[in-house]
Amino acid sequence: MKRPPDDLAQRLLDVSEQVLGATPPPRLEDIAHQVGASRATLYYYFAGRDDLLAFLLTAHTQDGAQAVRKAIDPDGPPEQRLREMVAALAGYLARRPGVCVGLLGALGAAGRMTEVLEANDEWIAGPLRELLTECRASGAVRVVDVSDAANAVLGGLLLAVLGRAMADTDPSDPGFLAELRDQVLHGVLA
Repeated sequence: MKRPPDDLAQRLLDVSEQVLGATPPPRLEDIAHQVGASRATLYYYFAGRDDLLAFLLTAHTQDGAQAVRKAIDPDGPPEQRLREMVAALAGYLARRPGVCVGLLGALGAAGRMTEVLEANDEWIAGPLRELLTECRASGAVRVVDVSDAANAVLGGLLLAVLGRAMADTDPSDPGFLAELRDQVLHGVLA
């Protein structure tokens, strides 16, 4: 995949909720029409629909990681940073339920979406595992395997936000997000 120019990349990200949340995902031709580009232009940058989906999901993974970094007080104690991280991830996903659909689809299509899974591991799951390891060392969490705990946290967030969106209930409701953060963390906090 070639990196599209910034203006095209932004137009693609602007329609990413419709693209990622659609079942089945729209054809590349349909997406080209949505963003005001030719089909040939999209095929120049992307080998096909999966390539475009990988681009969108990777970009959202990096944006989500940036949102988390902004939300965390780097000088705070480990448990506080874990709460801030989970809250920031929940908030980011709640504003983009289509990303939840896309990430879950990427897990199911691991062979074709390796880039997305690697980006998620580098930008989201890896830092979460590191923070859980630090929390375990400080006694703030009671987990045996930090990888399993990180997967449970991320899976819980994805499914809760997606379930709420599918029920036509606002996943960005502050009360829901606070409850979600607390429920997810209840399983790991000491």
